[in-house]
Amino acid sequence: MLSQAGDNGSSTLTYQTQNNVQTEEYRISFFRPTTQRALVNRNLTIKLFILWAVAIFGFQVLLKVFEKPVQEDALVRFTPAWNNVLSGQAGEQDYQAAGQSMVQAMGKSTLSSAQFEALQDGVGWMLSNVLSDGELTDLQREVQAVNSRREQITTLHDSEYVAAKQVVIARAAPALGIGTGTLLAQLLSVGLSNNMAGISEENKQKIPEIMQLFMTHNRSFLTDTVVLGFPFHYFYTAVLLLIFFIVLCWYYCYRIDRLHARLNFLERTD
Repeated sequence: MLSQAGDNGSSTLTYQTQNNVQTEEYRISFFRPTTQRALVNRNLTIKLFILWAVAIFGFQVLLKVFEKPVQEDALVRFTPAWNNVLSGQAGEQDYQAAGQSMVQAMGKSTLSSAQFEALQDGVGWMLSNVLSDGELTDLQREVQAVNSRREQITTLHDSEYVAAKQVVIARAAPALGIGTGTLLAQLLSVGLSNNMAGISEENKQKIPEIMQLFMTHNRSFLTDTVVLGFPFHYFYTAVLLLIFFIVLCWYYCYRIDRLHARLNFLERTD
């Protein structure tokens, strides 16, 4: 008969036979090793864990220490152009610069629906200032056709939908100084609302905040340095840390094998 009991990291094995009862106690504790092998194993594990933690979390600390908020080029162009628009001193280039920047911000996947709608109003407002009334009316009709068709399609390659988008791109993209064959033009074609008559005061105040939030990023030499085509911070976390983990595993096995050889420690396989 074999029974096992124990607590606080200890195990007691009891062997009961017909003639006698034999009890052997094995105390296993990572933090209170009782053998030289267990002691070396504990110290080695702790050291390697500290190295691993420093490599991961220490790098995050470095990112925070050296980071500085840097505005994207789109925000740099947007700010003076938007100020000119609000002050009534804007020219066509200001409307185009502000419109292009807002279209670029519309591509951010983390925008809320309210933020996206505010940018839609902003882009529509810019278009209303660079297009004649007749051109704006035609554009609104074409945008409505695209939006209506989008609700009916089952694939983005639908021929009628693609053709309707191209009509919108051909009219709206040049008005904002955007190339018709660019990704920005594709984004513009699906980011316009049916109504471009004007913009609310609330959205006028909200748009600069949205642009500042989504077009400003913390950067440093750790993020701007390129290694094998990747930003260093990405290459470090995705590649170097993985290699470092494998090296730590190999080093642990190497040290344990050396320890076993020194202590004449043999593992039974039967």
